[in-house]
Amino acid sequence: MALGREELRFVRELFSSYYRVAPIRLPKDLGMREFAFQTLDSEVYVRHLSFSTESELRAYLVVNTPKQSYYSTAKYLNPAASDFSEAGWQGSELMFDIDADKLPGCRTLMLKEGLEVVTDECIEIAKGHLERLVYVLEEHMGFGENELMVYFSGNRGFHVVVATEDPEWLGLESLLRLELVDYVTARGIDLRRLSGGRSRRGVRAEPPSPRDGGWRSLIALYSGGELSERGVERAAVVVDPQVTQDVSRLVRIPNSINGKTGLTARLLRVSELESFRLDEALSPFEGYAVVRPNVDFDGPLFGRRISIRRNVATKVDIDIALYMVLNGLARVVRSGLSSVKKMEEYYQPP
Repeated sequence: MALGREELRFVRELFSSYYRVAPIRLPKDLGMREFAFQTLDSEVYVRHLSFSTESELRAYLVVNTPKQSYYSTAKYLNPAASDFSEAGWQGSELMFDIDADKLPGCRTLMLKEGLEVVTDECIEIAKGHLERLVYVLEEHMGFGENELMVYFSGNRGFHVVVATEDPEWLGLESLLRLELVDYVTARGIDLRRLSGGRSRRGVRAEPPSPRDGGWRSLIALYSGGELSERGVERAAVVVDPQVTQDVSRLVRIPNSINGKTGLTARLLRVSELESFRLDEALSPFEGYAVVRPNVDFDGPLFGRRISIRRNVATKVDIDIALYMVLNGLARVVRSGLSSVKKMEEYYQPP
């Protein structure tokens, strides 16, 4: 979807002003990562870029204002190589992707054909999956909290990157990474083994306990000890298997802007999850703009109810205006008054 001239200027000014002060989080081994960007005007992807310093990358973001910004979970000797076989793969961090719209119980809203809105209720469901995933990674797989990079994707859910320096984990092949997915999703789990096999006559099997370890502990913690398919489902985590098994996966630069929503891919503390909400506080911008919608919509968006009419110029908060423009729902009539929020108030680093 190509933006009009005024819309392109509107988005570029906002993005550029944000990236001048944004607390972007980059890996320590910056020079070993491939970077990729989706452009605003043509929406093509520019790949196989490398940067040696944060200031060099920030300058790129400020000047080029990409729609989406990524770096590789993989580490390479030559990250700018266009051929994977020539890049000199040194291992890849583990990544897990939880998409709220793929979860049981999530009901999205249709803004227009092909454009669904993930509601706060869906994000609440995703938070439950995220909490269980973090528990498994820490308590069952032994990763420390400082090794887990947890953040909101800026749109439909959450990402967890295991930023370990352990060469055994980094070097895992795709098939072994898929086995990790099988564990957290309970794929192929055998309920008879969880129940301890057949009980002897007159002897009742012990119910699951958090002290049991493995999946019995998860069922005890998250399903009230219910040893059934329903109990397993309530304790399981739904993740995208393709993301985890891909050793050349790209991950959003933490705290960069998600070009589908205008919200940031915001880093989170695990302790913040309970209070996390999909609302206007996630936008790094404040102010307003006047837009002319090309759709009728009356419903919730970013934590508040929005009512707009087709072809009626409407003054809206800047985060709503940006979302509508990025998704081709409106044209800009007047930019209004807008600015980047004070970063020390908007963002508290985990």
